[in-house]
Amino acid sequence: MGRKPKTTGPRARDPGAFKSVLVRINAEGWKALKVLAVEQERTLNALAVEAFNDLLKKSGKRPNVENPLLE
Repeated sequence: MGRKPKTTGPRARDPGAFKSVLVRINAEGWKALKVLAVEQERTLNALAVEAFNDLLKKSGKRPNVENPLLE
């Protein structure tokens, strides 16, 4: 289920192709997100990418955030 991690190709190896985001959340929120990720058989990164795209859509912007771990 889901896509396989992208471990080859130019985008997978180019450190400038993607940027990192660091967020701080409370322990209860962290636990809830981890449970959700396990229930959906997804990574926290995949959940975050979906959330960022939903926020862009909600703001009338084009949802174009990509998951660097996917092909």
